Amino acid sequence: MKVEKLTLERVFERTERLEAPLFQRPYVWKKEENWEPLWESIQSIADKNLKELPTRPHFLGTIVLDQIKTSTGKIHVRQIIDGQQRLTTLQLAIAAIRDLCIKTNTERYAQAFKKLLINDVPLSDEPDDVFKVWPTNADRDDFRNIIKAESAAPVRKMEHAHPDDNWLIPDAYLYFYDTFDEWLGPLGTDEFSKRLTTLYTTIKDNLLLVVIDLEEKDDAQEIFETLNALGTPLLPADLVKNYLFRLAGSQNEEPRQLYEKYWGKFDNERNYWRKEVRQGRLKRPRLDLFLNHYLTLMTGEEILIARLFSDYRSFVEETNGKNAVKHMELFTSYSTVYQSFDQFSEKSREGIFFYRLDQLDTSTVFPLLLEVVKRYNTQDTKDELIQIIEYLESFLVRRVVCGLTPKNYNKLFVELIKELKKNDNFSASAIRQFLLNQTSDIGRWPNDEEFKKSWLEIQFYKQLTRARGRMILEALETALYTGKTEEIHIERKLTIEHLLPKEWEPHWPLQCVNDIIEANKMKERRNQLLHTIGNLTLLTKELNPSVSNGPWERKRKEILKHSALNLNRTLPEVWDEEKIQRRAQDLFELAVKIWPYPKH
Repeated sequence: MKVEKLTLERVFERTERLEAPLFQRPYVWKKEENWEPLWESIQSIADKNLKELPTRPHFLGTIVLDQIKTSTGKIHVRQIIDGQQRLTTLQLAIAAIRDLCIKTNTERYAQAFKKLLINDVPLSDEPDDVFKVWPTNADRDDFRNIIKAESAAPVRKMEHAHPDDNWLIPDAYLYFYDTFDEWLGPLGTDEFSKRLTTLYTTIKDNLLLVVIDLEEKDDAQEIFETLNALGTPLLPADLVKNYLFRLAGSQNEEPRQLYEKYWGKFDNERNYWRKEVRQGRLKRPRLDLFLNHYLTLMTGEEILIARLFSDYRSFVEETNGKNAVKHMELFTSYSTVYQSFDQFSEKSREGIFFYRLDQLDTSTVFPLLLEVVKRYNTQDTKDELIQIIEYLESFLVRRVVCGLTPKNYNKLFVELIKELKKNDNFSASAIRQFLLNQTSDIGRWPNDEEFKKSWLEIQFYKQLTRARGRMILEALETALYTGKTEEIHIERKLTIEHLLPKEWEPHWPLQCVNDIIEANKMKERRNQLLHTIGNLTLLTKELNPSVSNGPWERKRKEILKHSALNLNRTLPEVWDEEKIQRRAQDLFELAVKIWPYPKH
């Protein structure tokens, strides 16, 4: 390889295009993490140049380029192995200062900056050959429109590709445009002219890149992975993407067609796939979470998030004859299944299940669900799918109520997947039998006797998270609906309310008891029942505090007046310890219907 330390003028002076492969990740640099530090570096040098103080060139990092064979008469192209984010940002910054020069009629500087942006290729038949840097496929339309606009006005009017999209490339351009504009100051002054000259010199001569040009024998994939291991902030899924497309290229496949067929959606729907979502205590991009679940299913092994890429590469090398197209097809087909988890109607049994699963904060079952939903989410097999998710929900909810640990669910569901794969049998009966066969605390399915004991005794409000407690109350409310009552849409931001309040002493006196020991027992019993399921209900956030600690007569009246939930329609005129226990029993009868224990 050839290594040089070059100024930006040297990097961009040649008539050539530095092109990011279409399978690299889209533009991800942001204001606080990237644009502002870059501007602070430029400003620091420019301020010293203004004061004619000694300066040192600022090192912007390393870019790695690979030679690409080009036909005679075509513009020379080098592929960006590493540094696409940095090069794209620099081009957007240069475009911003060029456009400010156009706006302020400083034509000589506008042309000077343009030479760092645009190739002079009058004989080329390819319009995009004019760009000195050409980002990855997902960003090319935005990049093209900005560089060709030569004005900030149309960029400010550009529409977001998606309402929630970060819109990073236009935002980067506008950040530098506004920042340069503010730093240059009022047009027409000597200070403006001096600052513009200084900014041009700083960008052209005082910013350095280390450029590594690979030669024919250099392994681009190995270098790409090594750079990532040394700290380049790429997702494991980005490494997978790069690996698969380089493998496809070595197998004489056409990358552009493969990208459009199998991978384009991950970039086009980046707001979904790259959005960070919570899994346990950590947040990770959704695409990496899918990769983790997918690889767990494919290998039947526990996969550590830190080893995602290396484990995926090992998986590819051991299966399907290392065929890149087959692996892309498989990966994409399961990603569609994974995405469908979020697309079920919230009123459907599947939608209710995935909502409840989210409230349970249990994602270790997702690898199993990838296969189950893929096989049975059809018109003819829907009943099988419903049966499976009802078994899984019963298993998980009963364990939560019984206080059984979820810590080994990853191992449990991996063992389940292994067992099912042996006979290629992912049926409801096979899943049910495996779960019923578990006898240890880390995996057993609590029967009705154990479920009832915990249901009546545990401190629901204290021992369950608010999300889990609310989900269980919502499920009970739904189960109380009959054809004779109007169906109520349950607002999923309702809060849990104690019917007997936590601060019960002022308005809920104990019966007059002369014996202090007996009085203490009664108080202890009341406090024990306070946080049990029989004493809990759901109310709106507005109603909850207004009725919280008042006497029962007033509290009941307000609840019946404002709440339409079935949970609250039959509250009795007297509320005491016996009523709390009776209500807990009644709610248990519903619970065993919602989450039944199957027979062997």
